[in-house]
Amino acid sequence: MTQKVCIERVEVRGSAPYLGMCVDADGNEVPVWSDDPRVVLDWLCDAWRCRYNQLRSRRMKWNRDRSELIPLGSVVDSRTDRQVREQCSWLASVPAMILQSPNRIENTDWWSANKRRRTLKKQHRYPGSMPRFKTCKTDPMFVCWYNKGANAVFHKLNRHHGMVVISGQNSKEHSLPGRGCRFEIRIRVRLSQEIRPYTSIGVHPKSGYLVFVNDPLPIPRKRTGLETGIDRGCVHSLALSDGSFIDLPKNRLEKIDREIRRRQKAQARRVRQSGFDTREYVRDGHQSNRYKEEQKRIGRLYRQAHRIIDDFQQQVSHRLVSEYDLIVLEDLNLQGMSRKAKPVPDPLHPGRFLSNGQAAKRGLNHALRSASMGGIRQKLEYKTQRAYASSILLVNPAYTSQQCSRCGHTCKENRESQAVFHCTRCGLKLNADHNAAINILQRGHETFISGMDEAGRGNTASDIQGKNLAKDAAVRKRKPTASH
Repeated sequence: MTQKVCIERVEVRGSAPYLGMCVDADGNEVPVWSDDPRVVLDWLCDAWRCRYNQLRSRRMKWNRDRSELIPLGSVVDSRTDRQVREQCSWLASVPAMILQSPNRIENTDWWSANKRRRTLKKQHRYPGSMPRFKTCKTDPMFVCWYNKGANAVFHKLNRHHGMVVISGQNSKEHSLPGRGCRFEIRIRVRLSQEIRPYTSIGVHPKSGYLVFVNDPLPIPRKRTGLETGIDRGCVHSLALSDGSFIDLPKNRLEKIDREIRRRQKAQARRVRQSGFDTREYVRDGHQSNRYKEEQKRIGRLYRQAHRIIDDFQQQVSHRLVSEYDLIVLEDLNLQGMSRKAKPVPDPLHPGRFLSNGQAAKRGLNHALRSASMGGIRQKLEYKTQRAYASSILLVNPAYTSQQCSRCGHTCKENRESQAVFHCTRCGLKLNADHNAAINILQRGHETFISGMDEAGRGNTASDIQGKNLAKDAAVRKRKPTASH
């Protein structure tokens, strides 16, 4: 769990940090110092990425025929932190808590990615590519350990403002005469809530935010006895079994989407007028300054839309967890739902293909991505773990939209349209999403009862009750920690 805050400004106090050696116009190596905040932050980001990639070069991967393990990179760097300080001038003055952080982060990233790949393979899904090196095209950032106040210390200035101080020092041979060797990087941030005790910070200068890494607070709630089934969709983001609907702010998102499409069409015209292929235009450095600026604006619009969706899902998931003891969702295969349609070869004309409905599928895929169905499930899963007496259950989604919630009759004729469900046997007429949500809740009850029956075969009722009471007591012990 993290707390994200906006960076307002950055100052460098004390001595100017030593950035390493560079080659001047005469070809001579000269030392470089700078107290420009932008230059210093870029230096820390590049140094952190450099050390991360040095550690990543030690990893191994299978060759093409899977006969032997080979290094992930062309050169294996096995140097320690002390050795790289001595041999790499640009790492000599990096604070120790920043230079040490890639060790644990790279190890965690590597093994979590491999575990995720194994899980996807077991599910017969595309596992994705192997973990790679960090490139300069990724969002520049660096991490600094807090280490019980050794560095990255937060100071609250007033209600809405605070400051994070990252301290470091140059060695004696790399210090400027008359300015000492110690320096401080003061990052002033804007606060929206109290900062809880944290273990590290992540600084993203280009995106303009700072992240405090800490433990999430438990969600305070009491048992309500309420249960709900939720149907996720494109027209209505969430349809609850009680008949209520929760929708994304579609007007704002559609406005942003129209602006993105308009700018992307303008970008496509620029590429056509240049006479180059799209890949050649971008890869070989033929982009104009106007093209680059437009790409940055498009990126900002995408990030704005993602923030709107994330804020909506955070609020809705918190409200659902606070109100309901049991939340039932469909276990949807979202990757399979948004997969491209298979090509249909033309038997009469070899090399040609028949219509396969990909044009219509493209619109559905865009709607599925815009709805961000996986995000609400992820947030509900981790929030129910932090809440007392709240749980989430996943059920089989097959035929929930075609099954009648009253009589159980299932056929595709029951679904008259996207919005209307009319049972051909008993005549029940409901909103289709509402009917599906009721079916989801009923399947949740069946799954829960069958699970209790299986648990009761190997345990007595008192054992099961004792385990539930122990779980509730453990959750109650999770109390909010004091603010830092």
